[in-house]
Amino acid sequence: MTVASDPGAVLLSTRLTSHVRELTGSEPAVEPISVGGGAALIDRAAGRVVFLASPEKPAGALGHLLLLASRHQLDEAVVIYDDPSAAAVAARRSAAIDPAPTIQLADGLVLREVDPAPLPEVPSPAETPPCFVDLCRQAGVDPIQEAGIWRGEVLGLEVVRATLSGVEIGVGRMDREAGVVLHGDRPPAENLVSVADTVRTQRRAGSGVHPLATLVRERWLRHDLITDPSTIGLVGLVAVDPADTSGGLRDSVPAPAVGVDTAGARVLVVCSVGGDPDLVPVAADLVLREDPDRLIVVLPDRDVLPTLLAAVERLAVRSDVIGVRGGWS
Repeated sequence: MTVASDPGAVLLSTRLTSHVRELTGSEPAVEPISVGGGAALIDRAAGRVVFLASPEKPAGALGHLLLLASRHQLDEAVVIYDDPSAAAVAARRSAAIDPAPTIQLADGLVLREVDPAPLPEVPSPAETPPCFVDLCRQAGVDPIQEAGIWRGEVLGLEVVRATLSGVEIGVGRMDREAGVVLHGDRPPAENLVSVADTVRTQRRAGSGVHPLATLVRERWLRHDLITDPSTIGLVGLVAVDPADTSGGLRDSVPAPAVGVDTAGARVLVVCSVGGDPDLVPVAADLVLREDPDRLIVVLPDRDVLPTLLAAVERLAVRSDVIGVRGGWS
């Protein structure tokens, strides 16, 4: 879309034009556009796209840059940040992208190179809480450890969590906290069976737009693949920690897993739903962390789009995109 008339968009556009002058030594031949809260200058004649990150949401800039570069088939891609932390993360992720985008940090009108941030440390595995796995199994709930926390899921949706004070049952933080108050005297097994059954009644094929059916569908995809990895040509698959921490149930974060194919190769699987612009940068981080022989990105059939396919091809590892029918379809 064209740059809007609000002062923030105009300021970003003006700044981007100034930065491009510094980068190229000449006046830009095209006008900036607004994308993802930031500003982009797409110069097809020069084979270049330059993106100025949104001050409010800088973390999303690299994903938007890669989608623009892929859509317009441009090899030279530059992203400029005001936020040093976001720039350092982008610099790290760019190491798993080929051709690698250029990451710059704005210091007034001066652009500076950025040192990559180190990979976040994966939390050490936590000991299994007493009886937690048995509690989950009795209710038909899948126990899973993520970010050092033991949880139980129904079709990818968390319904129980082990805490230092005991077991919290419910969907989401507020539901879990309410459950402690309202059902604290109820046997945990009985309470968990009730919650899990409620989730299953809505989290099914043809269930429509009920919240229990639409939340964290990328994790639902991962659950189905772990249950039957042969659907994507693998002989085994286990969940691993995501690259980013979810901000809540309505925050879509690509769901990763690691498995083995029929040739014995280590395969990273990344599940995503809804055309997430952060998919490729997140996958880049996971490639750096897991060091796979190959990558499979799994999407619902309707989300397999040409621009996203081209963006995934920029990852510096053998990559495939597979469209599947979601369990909710």
